[in-house]
Amino acid sequence: MGECLCGAAAAHKLTVVHDLRQMDETNTMQCHREGFVTVSVFHIHAHEQHLGFFNLHFRQPKIFDRREVALLETLGQLLGIAIENMRLANREREMAVSEERNLVAQGLHDSIAQGLTFLNLQVQMLDDSLQNGNLDEAAEIVPALQAGVQESYDDVRELLVNFRSRLAEGDLIASLENTVAKFERQTGIATEFIADADGAPFPREQQLQVLFIVQEALSNIRKHAMATKVEIRLTDRHHFALTIHDNGVGFDAAILRSQSERHVGLNIMHERAQRIHASLAVTSETGNGATVTLNLPYEQRLAA
Repeated sequence: MGECLCGAAAAHKLTVVHDLRQMDETNTMQCHREGFVTVSVFHIHAHEQHLGFFNLHFRQPKIFDRREVALLETLGQLLGIAIENMRLANREREMAVSEERNLVAQGLHDSIAQGLTFLNLQVQMLDDSLQNGNLDEAAEIVPALQAGVQESYDDVRELLVNFRSRLAEGDLIASLENTVAKFERQTGIATEFIADADGAPFPREQQLQVLFIVQEALSNIRKHAMATKVEIRLTDRHHFALTIHDNGVGFDAAILRSQSERHVGLNIMHERAQRIHASLAVTSETGNGATVTLNLPYEQRLAA
C-alpha cells in the first residue's frame, strides 16, 4: 500500500484520477508500462467505514465530469453496502450455527453424559463384585449395564436423526407426520397427530424450530414418561397453538421448576420457543401425564 498511485490514493482514502501522460519515460509503474493513459481510483465504503477501492483504466485520455464522478462514487457506496450486507448475512449464519451447536451440546450433556456416568458406576460395582467373588451380585449388574448401553445408543441415534432433520420441501405438517410415525414405530407408543392448519405459512427457520421442539418433547416422553399414548394437536389459523400430551407417570411441576437447571431438554425447548417469539408451558401432575403447550399469537406471528 502506497508504493503506486492507486495504493497511495487508497491509503489516503481519496478519489483520484491520474493522467499518466505527465509521467516521465523512466517511470516504472506497471500500468504506465502497459500503455494505460488514465487511471482512476474510487473508494468502496459503507457507514463511514472504508472497505476497499476499485479502478478504471483507460488506454485513451479520459476526463470525468462532475456527474460521472458522482455516479462512480455512488457505485462505490452501493458496492460497500452490498459487501457489508454479505458480511452481516455470514455473521448471522455463523451465530445460528453456533447457537445450534450449543443446543446439541446441551442435549449431549443431558443424555449421553448422564448415561455414561450411570454406566461408570455400574462398572465399578461389577468390578467390586468380581473381586469379592460375589458372582450372583455381578450377574444382577450385567442386565443393568446392557440396558444402560442400549439407552445411550438410542440417545445417540436419536440426536443424530434429529440433528439431520430437514423439512420435507418446507412442509411442516408432513415433517411432523414423519416424526410422529418414526417415534411410534421405534417406541411402540400409540401416537395420534391431529392438525387443523389453514394459516399463513411460517418462515422456514420457524418451522424448523417447531419441528425440533416436537422432537425434544417426544424424546423426553420416551426417556421419562413411561407412557402408552401420546396426542399431538396442532391448530394453525388466526393464532398458532401446538399441544403434546402423554398419559405417563407425570411429575410434580413445583419440583421441576426448582430443579430447572438439571432438565436440559426442557431448557432447550424454551430456548427454541424464544427464538420464534412463542411461549412454551409444561404442565403435569404426578400420575396424570404431562402436557407441553406452544403458543404463537397472531401479533407476534406478523412481527416474525
